[in-house]
Amino acid sequence: MAGNALPIWPRIPKIGAGQLTTSVVTGNDLTNAALIFTADSTNGSVSYEIRVKALPGNNSVATAFRIHINNGSAVGTSGNNTLILELSLPIITASATLSNGDYSILMTRGGILLPPSYRVYASIGTSQSTGVLSVTAFGGDF
Repeated sequence: MAGNALPIWPRIPKIGAGQLTTSVVTGNDLTNAALIFTADSTNGSVSYEIRVKALPGNNSVATAFRIHINNGSAVGTSGNNTLILELSLPIITASATLSNGDYSILMTRGGILLPPSYRVYASIGTSQSTGVLSVTAFGGDF
């Protein structure tokens, strides 16, 4: 059986977003994680980049930032979720004169190809009691 020899491009650009504050995830149960991207229910989607940034005016604490893929089923069932990426985020101190750093995560191999109805979640390992981390995913629907 021959594979697809033609390039595939998204037909509709897509941006998803979520915020992380006090809800932490320490295992593979994503009940407290932030949904940041949902694949098209018919043809699936691709996510090319994920960005995380502390919102201005808020101090954040150091934490482990994680990206998970869910197979479209219950997020509370660990077997439906897989951890695909971890990144250590430092303490970010709010400033009126300096910009807060942001972290851009480019997905390798042409992006994360998501089957229909799969979802991407973001989580943190330490509560951001005084800060908010904004997470944005960029991609498109097939």
